[in-house]
Amino acid sequence: MIAAVIALPVVFTIAWTGLNHDVRYVLGCLRVGRAAGLAASEVFVHRPLAYRWVMAGLDSVSAGPLAVREALVRAAAVVVVGLCAWWLRAGLARFVASREATAVAVAVGAALALAPNWGFLQPEWVAAVFAVAAVAAALWFDRVALAGVVGGVLLALVVLVKYTTAPVALLAVGVVAALDRRRAVALAGASVPAGGVLFGLAVLVEPREWRWLWELPSLNPPNPVTRGLVWADGQALAVTVANEALLAPVLAALPVAVALLVRLAGGRRERTAWLVAPALGVLVVLAGVVVQGQWFQYHLVVLAVFAAGLWALAVTRWWVARGGLPWPLVGLTAVAAVGAPVVSAAPVSWRLGHGAVVYGVLVVLVLLALVASVGGRFVTASRPGLAVAAVVGVSALVVPVWPTSPYSFDNIHTAYTNAERVQAVRETGDAFAPLRERIGAETPVTYLAFGDMGYLLGNPTTCRYPSPVFLQRTTYLPGVDGLESYRENLNCLSDNASRYLVVQPSWFRVPALPEEARSLIEARYDCDRAIPAGPVLACPRR
Repeated sequence: MIAAVIALPVVFTIAWTGLNHDVRYVLGCLRVGRAAGLAASEVFVHRPLAYRWVMAGLDSVSAGPLAVREALVRAAAVVVVGLCAWWLRAGLARFVASREATAVAVAVGAALALAPNWGFLQPEWVAAVFAVAAVAAALWFDRVALAGVVGGVLLALVVLVKYTTAPVALLAVGVVAALDRRRAVALAGASVPAGGVLFGLAVLVEPREWRWLWELPSLNPPNPVTRGLVWADGQALAVTVANEALLAPVLAALPVAVALLVRLAGGRRERTAWLVAPALGVLVVLAGVVVQGQWFQYHLVVLAVFAAGLWALAVTRWWVARGGLPWPLVGLTAVAAVGAPVVSAAPVSWRLGHGAVVYGVLVVLVLLALVASVGGRFVTASRPGLAVAAVVGVSALVVPVWPTSPYSFDNIHTAYTNAERVQAVRETGDAFAPLRERIGAETPVTYLAFGDMGYLLGNPTTCRYPSPVFLQRTTYLPGVDGLESYRENLNCLSDNASRYLVVQPSWFRVPALPEEARSLIEARYDCDRAIPAGPVLACPRR
């Protein structure tokens, strides 16, 4: 029954939801570059080589129409998640009770498989998957040295998929340390040389990888690292966490789960560990978000996975120790699982005007459940059983993948729901069909558009910057036009093979470009005769 409860929403998301715009951006850049003979290592997509190779690998198993290809990519990713969850269960079972190991592994796997569409397959999500595999490896092998080496390689990949995902690696080490300190030391120690070797191999494969690493910060707006912390950073972090807690109820329930585990702890030292360790894990991840200074909720995806594991552990451990369900935790999760979709489906104007009220109610519910968990004597009858808890838990994990759920309640991309994103992609694809027929599907073009436009149009480009981030950033960030990669990107405008310039005005403001770039465009392309196609214009060569 529990397997069916999890499988139904997972199959639904695979069949219907598709991929998010950032993942389409990466896949689009890889595909249009590959169509012109460029390998994944040669294409810049604002992501490190390790992530590009992961995405290229997943894309290699896809074929057919757009919806089918996306379903296959999702399905392949979910299969990997299932294997990692199985491995995690096997590793945990060596250190905790079998029932607890199963519950935690299933919850972690379900949280990854049902991650919000904006988070699914983002580098932070991929890092979380590698982190689960690293923990599994560190716990599963008999020999500590072998566990450290295999886990260390996987832990290095946690960092290498984006670099700012290093806090996820620290969180994984902390989980292992809670069970076996020697294995945690071996894991952390092996990850450092493994990371160095793997990064060295990446630079050997594509020397530009070193330059791109150092140029990446120049592509981002001022952040706490470059300008120092300001009060607005704290406000932005609070809004981001609040949005994530509302749309991921297991994260809101995390303090209650920890309180129950503290209450079940066998002694003072164990109680202190349960109080301190999860708090440190959360703070490490939040620190990584602050460092980036970009308040996207998918940066917190690992916290929802971490919370799901602790939620399952608390419910299972309480069931075994007390003979029933911990109703403060299960009840809070059930209320949030029902209430969050209701308020999230409200119009944007209502959500923007009532955020404080909604978050206030959520905080009150969490506090009430926390008080009951710490000192209350609640009924723990043996019926209903763990199946009810599983339904509640999965219902909470399903909240962000509901068709009516927005990408955020009142933060970034508030106006986009999952259903609206699916519809928008269909409409854009329909708008591109006549353009492809008119200019030819194999005709080389140069893109001045976000990568998902190339993903949907599909025309090849010989430019190693299929989505011209370095050119685009010069329209609002100073200093980018002094970078070497900017010069390379600029040269794409002189590509003799390109027959059309595909411009997305909403993302790329041609009038704001430096004069040399504008002059190249005006000299080589005739945008007065541009062919309109949905969100883009196709300017023919003069």
